Amino acid sequence: MRNVYPGGISCIVCKGDWLLRLGVGPAYDRVGTKDSIMIRVPDHTVTGHLCDITGPLAITSANPSGEPDSTHHDMVISRLGHKIQGVLCDGDSNEVVASTVVNCLKIDEGTISIVREGCVPAIKVRQIFERVKSSML
Repeated sequence: MRNVYPGGISCIVCKGDWLLRLGVGPAYDRVGTKDSIMIRVPDHTVTGHLCDITGPLAITSANPSGEPDSTHHDMVISRLGHKIQGVLCDGDSNEVVASTVVNCLKIDEGTISIVREGCVPAIKVRQIFERVKSSML
């Protein structure tokens, strides 16, 4: 993860006590699935500053389940504006394609899988993974 963050990759990883050390507390059972959580560290100044102040944020995607990804704040407002109190925005996003989602649940076995190819091409993700894997041998 150090090799891809901040950036356009979301990693699905196993839940564990490390989440409690981050301060998730009673929300542990409400974030992610029973066994996993997706981590994203966007390359976005305002979000980075917010996380510097608050620590990690446990949030959902900015689109209703099963619908196309929201890549602009106007899309979020039109789809979810009736359910939310506000949108953090400092202008147009430089990301017009959603993040690439990588399943890292079997990374200890030396494998990853691409769940969704997004703004970072799958081939680049695999190159990074192979480079990191070979440096650890």
